[in-house]
Amino acid sequence: MTAEVKDELSRLVVNSVSARRAEVASLLRFAGGLHIVAGRVVVEAEVDLGIIARRLRKDIYDLYGYNAVVH
Repeated sequence: MTAEVKDELSRLVVNSVSARRAEVASLLRFAGGLHIVAGRVVVEAEVDLGIIARRLRKDIYDLYGYNAVVH
C-alpha cells in the first residue's frame, strides 16, 4: 500500500464503534506486539506515518480509556 493511500485512509472518519475497534485490533495485530516491561504489559505498534500513530492513540483512548504514547 502506498503512503498516499495510507494517508487517505487514515483521514477517513469512522463513526461505528465496532469498525473502530476492528481497525485498532488490525493495526495492533499486523504492526504491533506485546511485551512485559517492569511487570507491566506494554502494547507496541510500529507504523510508518505519524497520522496513523496519532489516530491509533486517539482510538485507544476513546474506545478503551487508556493513554498511549507516540514516539
